[in-house]
Amino acid sequence: MKDTLHTSRPHRRKEWMYILAGLVVLQLLFIAFDHASWTPFKVKEGSWFEDLSQAKLFTEWFTPYKTASHNLFTAIFAATLLPAGLIGAVKDLSSRK
Repeated sequence: MKDTLHTSRPHRRKEWMYILAGLVVLQLLFIAFDHASWTPFKVKEGSWFEDLSQAKLFTEWFTPYKTASHNLFTAIFAATLLPAGLIGAVKDLSSRK
């Protein structure tokens, strides 16, 4: 006997939920790392990444965390993951109407 509850409606994974959940998990990790004054990222001195993380943007203007590299990673992840998640959510919600 087939289960009619599971066959009447196709199961769609909501990719945008995974994207936004991943962004939230990353931010929770950064909060924990920042609170513990620890970073899993070892930035080489004199590298392009170190120069970018020490830019005024990540040391004075965009400073949700004490660590400049966390600020840089937050900006990168937010710029890449947030639009994808929001676009997916808007498409999903607009397709329901």
